[in-house]
Formats: sequence, C-alpha cells, structure tokens
Amino acid sequence: MFDSLDAVWTHAWARLLAGARSGGDPFHQGVLATASADGPQARYAVLRAVDPGGGTVAFHTDRRSPKVAQLAADPRVAWCFFGHGEQVRLAGTVVLHHDDDGAEAAWSASRRSSRQNYAGLNAPGTAVALPGEGGPPGLGAPPLDAATLDRARANFAVARLQVHSLDWLSLSAQGHVRARFERADGGWQSAWVTP
Repeated sequence: MFDSLDAVWTHAWARLLAGARSGGDPFHQGVLATASADGPQARYAVLRAVDPGGGTVAFHTDRRSPKVAQLAADPRVAWCFFGHGEQVRLAGTVVLHHDDDGAEAAWSASRRSSRQNYAGLNAPGTAVALPGEGGPPGLGAPPLDAATLDRARANFAVARLQVHSLDWLSLSAQGHVRARFERADGGWQSAWVTP
C-alpha cells in the first residue's frame, strides 16, 4: 500500500484534512479522551481545523462544559479517528482559545446551525427536569437575536491540539500496516511498528 513513511505521513494528514472539510467524511468526528478527577472521559468531537505544517488540529466547545475544566486542569488528550479501513490516533496537549483572534475567526467562519449550539441557557451536563430544557434552540428555531448571539459567542471556545504523536493503522485482508510518528527535537521521528 505505502512504500515509505513519508507517504504515510502525507496520507494520514490528508485523511484529517478531508475530515475537517466534509461532514460526510468518517474522519469528521473522532473520540476525544481527556482526564478528570473521576477517571478518563471520552466523547465524540468534531474535527474543525487541521494544520499539517504546524502539527495541530482543533475542535470547538462550549467553554462552560466539563471538558473545558478538565482540559484546564490537564491539557493532555488523545483523539482517535476511524474510517476507510484506517485508524489515526493523535496524542498531545490542548490550548484553549476564548476571546482571542483565533476564536473570533473560528466563530465568524461558523454556520448558523453551529452557532446555535452555544446559545443554551444551561451549561452542558446541567441536570434538568425536562428533556432538552436549557439547551440550545433546535434547527427550526428563528434566527438568533443580537443578545442571544452575543451570549452564544461568549460560550464559544476553540481547543487547538498540538500533536505530539500520530499513530496510523491500516486494516486490510492483505495484511495490516502500522506506522508511528513522534515529535522530537523540533521535528518528527517515524517508524514502522507491528500492527
């Protein structure tokens, strides 16, 4: 399938780029794992931005969510994607962006349906009496008014992951293949590893 680690590296980042660009791509969402006082926590997160040159990927989140507090306490994460018979696992540290140019640019580029996700009255995970109570308005709701849009923007954050390792695995009846890339000394060290 691949005859060089450089080809795998380029291919793995291309998979991530495709995931960030298309909601229909299997790499659009991956399982994100964080640490908490209660033990590991995992949930799906939508891949929003990819920078192969800088070795970063990003997702958006509600700054009131428990995962933001978890990331503030311990910024180390693992993020796993699967599709096309391939798995890409990323590990690294997250930097949160709330009220800076990067967050503003991401907010401005977001669709209306995405912005509505941050307009809920309650923080994600708040106990409620009725299903959906205090959450964001549905897609059939009228456009956000200025006050609601301001509140939604205040709840919005970008989490940018500085990738420290990338593990790529291809599953095939012809034979599985795996490669690992580790950030070291300002560059990347790569190796074929046993699948």
